[in-house]
Amino acid sequence: MKINILSEETILKIAAGEVVERPASVVKELVDNAVDAGATTVSIEVFNGGLDKIIVSDDGEGMAAEDLALAVLRHSTSKITGSADLFAITTMGFRGEALASIGAVSVMTITAGTRESVAGSTLTVTGGKQSEVQPAASPAGTRIVVENLFFNTPARKKFLRKPATEFAAIAETVHEQVLARPGVSFKLFNNGKTVLSSPGTSSLVDAIACLAGTEIAENLLECNLSADGYWVSGYIVRPEYHRSNRAMQYFTVNRRPVNLRLMGSALERAFHTLLPVNRYPIAFLNLEVPSSQVDVNVHPAKREVKFSDASQIFSLVFKACTEALQPITAIPVRRQMESQNCKRPESPQTVFFPGNGYSPPRGYRIQPEAKQFVQEAFQMEQDAGSEDIPGFTVLGQVFSTFLVVATASELRLVDQHAAQERVLYEKYLQLLKEGERPGQVIIPIETPLSGRSRQFVEAWLPRLTELGFKIELTDEGMVLKEAPVLFKKILSEGDIIEIIEYLQQHEGNEYNLGDYQQAALMLLACKGAIKANQRLSASESRQLLLELDNCQNSRTCPHGRPIWVAFDRETLEKIFARR
Repeated sequence: MKINILSEETILKIAAGEVVERPASVVKELVDNAVDAGATTVSIEVFNGGLDKIIVSDDGEGMAAEDLALAVLRHSTSKITGSADLFAITTMGFRGEALASIGAVSVMTITAGTRESVAGSTLTVTGGKQSEVQPAASPAGTRIVVENLFFNTPARKKFLRKPATEFAAIAETVHEQVLARPGVSFKLFNNGKTVLSSPGTSSLVDAIACLAGTEIAENLLECNLSADGYWVSGYIVRPEYHRSNRAMQYFTVNRRPVNLRLMGSALERAFHTLLPVNRYPIAFLNLEVPSSQVDVNVHPAKREVKFSDASQIFSLVFKACTEALQPITAIPVRRQMESQNCKRPESPQTVFFPGNGYSPPRGYRIQPEAKQFVQEAFQMEQDAGSEDIPGFTVLGQVFSTFLVVATASELRLVDQHAAQERVLYEKYLQLLKEGERPGQVIIPIETPLSGRSRQFVEAWLPRLTELGFKIELTDEGMVLKEAPVLFKKILSEGDIIEIIEYLQQHEGNEYNLGDYQQAALMLLACKGAIKANQRLSASESRQLLLELDNCQNSRTCPHGRPIWVAFDRETLEKIFARR
């Protein structure tokens, strides 16, 4: 086997392939340099998705002529001076590969000036070949023009997407920079048209409003927590606002935009049971870490970092997000009344419903079927001897599914199934945390099991016992003799099979017992809760609402669906055109 020494041109193209994957990579590297140069304004102009031309201008400190000549050489940088500095990186760039790599696969022209110099200087690099530095008129700062990207590497150019797709990637890169550096004003142009102009006010809220809109900016929850030299800051968005993917999760480490699954996992764990299935929270978080505790030199494009203590990072982010969510996950009516110094609402006797003194306006005729529905909607028995609930009044039940409740400031519709799911979930989870294994004796249910299901039950029998199941294996399958106490109905063979199949989905996951219990209880609570189209008496409704009022999270069921919706007086007045 013959060994060849690669030419300098080939080496440059290989290095460029690691750093410059697409036009967005060029923008990222040039913007990083602008930020490191102390720029307060950065302009990015893109033509034809970046394939024809990219212009990045900044008002940073710029470069003198002698430095400009060195800047385009490989491994030349102003960010570090030796290998020891690699363990204390505080700048965005540090390898000294960006300009050399970009120049190797394009026609790159750099014009720069400093505040101290009268005139600036310029040079051009074409396919890695550098021209002489020439004097040029230039204000303080740097202007870099990149043209004909990948003109000498057609294979790489062939794999690029449509210009619109490439520009979308560039825009996302700029969005990350806007959120990482809210004190810098970024301007983005596409084919001569202004696409983005960030305020540069140093306010992260202003930057979020610029990118995500005022509605998101008005529903932020602040995260601010520090421990042992680590600090998490930024914002998450209320659970009512979520996305079908993780595109609205922005993370930075020491103000460096990164792909950090660790922080994403901690964030999503904090939102556990607050969001519907396959929906993801929105977040804008920065993690400040001592430079000696993070390695940013693990990825050619600096998109990934490595921590010396990842578990501590996870715990800190999770706790910060959990604390930010705490004020809104549970708003018991009684505490809400106390905080607002409200009086309890009027008693049901003062509310007029069909059959209780109601008559329609003159000239308005109620259809027979509608009249029957309206009467049934509020046909709830009033237990004369029962106590009313402090803070709210149960007005009725609609569609045998939703409870109608009045508080001092709102009209609420409560999903009875979701409400009891939450009640059962939290009640049973608390029993398990206290070490109890509450089960109830049932009529034995004999169920045949397939080979895989039998192996699962046999392997996981101790954990099933922890959840309150008492199971005996037989030659044909199993016999269930006890079930968790949250089941008020008689279990069927189909219920048992469904539970076993659901738990099997988590067999391969590295869950601890607490995680496994939570996953299991999401189904068990659903199976044990009252269903839609089930009539509830007034006393049953009151008891359910009292139990919900005592839950840590009274807003969403364990699957993340809302338990209730509310209409305050202002909203109702708008609906009826009174405002």
